[in-house]
Amino acid sequence: MFVAFLKFLMRWFQRLVVLAALIALGVWLFYIGREHQIFLDNKTLGDFKALEQINVRVNDSEIAELMQRERDVRKVVGPEFEIKAEVFNEDGEIINRIAKKIKINFSKDIMINLPAFAAGEENFIVPAPR
Repeated sequence: MFVAFLKFLMRWFQRLVVLAALIALGVWLFYIGREHQIFLDNKTLGDFKALEQINVRVNDSEIAELMQRERDVRKVVGPEFEIKAEVFNEDGEIINRIAKKIKINFSKDIMINLPAFAAGEENFIVPAPR
């Protein structure tokens, strides 16, 4: 009778372990497969003035050419992405190139302030528009 009870407990323990593993797998798949909207914002923010022109590429998507006070949106899948930017002056010459990998938490949308990003500011991610 004691052996039967142990078998019963072992079966329930195994079921709970499998259930916990399936839940963890579901959360992990949700995390790596979630689509995020990345807003690229070339507007003045505090001390960072809007850039004359900036070309931005998120992962390997199409290049976004943003002039002053423009905004664009890109969609990425997964918890991280790479952003590459080229900053131009008034004469159309490249004055700065920046590349950075960014990790996203569970938030759906983020906005990147490009003047702060180009200046090397650590807090260039701002709340996304609603």
